[in-house]
Amino acid sequence: MLARLSPLVLLLSSLLTACATSKPAWPPFADVHLHYNWDHAETISAEEAADMLRERNVVLGVVSSVPSAFARKLVAAGGGRIMALWSPYYRAGNRHDWFFDPEVVEQARAALASGDYAGLGEMHLTAGLGPRRDNPVVQGLLKLAQEFRVPVLIHTDASSHRYFLPLCRQYADVRFLWAHAGGILGPDELEPLLGACPNVWLDFAARDPWHYGGFADEDGTLSPAWRDFIIRHADRIMTGTDPVWNAHQVYKWDEADQGWQHYDRMFTYQHRWLAKLPPDVAERIRLGNALRFFGVGAARAPRLQ
Repeated sequence: MLARLSPLVLLLSSLLTACATSKPAWPPFADVHLHYNWDHAETISAEEAADMLRERNVVLGVVSSVPSAFARKLVAAGGGRIMALWSPYYRAGNRHDWFFDPEVVEQARAALASGDYAGLGEMHLTAGLGPRRDNPVVQGLLKLAQEFRVPVLIHTDASSHRYFLPLCRQYADVRFLWAHAGGILGPDELEPLLGACPNVWLDFAARDPWHYGGFADEDGTLSPAWRDFIIRHADRIMTGTDPVWNAHQVYKWDEADQGWQHYDRMFTYQHRWLAKLPPDVAERIRLGNALRFFGVGAARAPRLQ
């Protein structure tokens, strides 16, 4: 019976339960950039990670994992608060060459058809390294997003918004969540892409002093340019934590990822810069935009389990 309830009912139920037991220390929060990878599982169980989210009043979490099936572990432990994205890194060892794997698209089709996944991602495209934008696997995944009408969490490492621009224009009916708001890019690079592609929203996860930096001070103080940009585009911005660590040691194989042990630091930082904004703007970025983007409460929304 519970499985048939709408996402909004489940979400409201979790909120009411939290309020009935004790007043939460944090306002309701949507963490739109979570990971629970094989090397996270070596240091923390899915149940322990879900408890951390619950204690911090994360009422909606969006998780992608390596391998992709690990996201379902956090969903199962999340008590209706978590939804999974299907990652093209679906099996051990393909993190480096997934875009040459002819099975990725069919695996993605089966995953979306199962109803267990609410979208695709995180998908990394790195300028100069690959994959190319016209890669058949990349194109196949984006066509699936069109077919199933699901969002895509896309991570582009490039020095200009122009690298992403052809894709968001080509797939104008796909909703993109741009991971880390383009990483190193500033407001001057984000502005023209948002103007050209109304199907792109920004994820501000990992725009912190330990990852990309240059966005806000550790106390959350935003530069005037960033503050103006955020207020101007308050309806198209979300945020999250991206719990990976060490942030600058890429593709570790010889040690477990300590990201969840640093979750509180990343989570608190997000709230610091949000607190510097007008309350209505902060609320949209903290929660409201994510509920709209992922369709929580909508008639055809993915089911939160």
